[in-house]
Amino acid sequence: MEYLSRNLNNLKTKKSFKFHPRCANLGITHLSFADDLLLFSKGDIVSVTAMHKVFMVFSKASGLQENMNKSSIYFGGVAQSEKDRILQVLGYTQGDLPFKYLGIPLSTKKLTLLQWQPLIEKMVGRITSWTAKKLSYAGRVQLVRSVLFGIQAYWAQLFLLPTKVIKTIEAYCRS
Repeated sequence: MEYLSRNLNNLKTKKSFKFHPRCANLGITHLSFADDLLLFSKGDIVSVTAMHKVFMVFSKASGLQENMNKSSIYFGGVAQSEKDRILQVLGYTQGDLPFKYLGIPLSTKKLTLLQWQPLIEKMVGRITSWTAKKLSYAGRVQLVRSVLFGIQAYWAQLFLLPTKVIKTIEAYCRS
């Protein structure tokens, strides 16, 4: 993976390669986690094919290949004609945003209240399971403080939680 990472980073020096607009300041071309790889570029055929060529060279050298059933391209602000061209050349399917990665919804836009529902449901589910276990009031308070506020703090590190979501979670915690 180090070989792939180095070659993807070398794209930064190519005049034909253009960064994804949100990644240019930090110079991010990719993120890799265990056996997952997220690639970022401007949504133009030249940048995308340059990135794909780097991956194909790595694939031939390492014997590792992409799983076409699990691989998708996600677009934001790209003309339909350019999308069609990219999809045709590379053979991937177009994915829909938001999508979940490691349990976190990823999107190009601010998440709606409906998209925050999994977080709220996760917390309500925990509360419901604790009430079924006939815990004392002090026991439930301790679980709310340690577990539920821990989950909320984790998500708050990743996103600016909307006030309505925070108030909804706090209302369930108080009940």
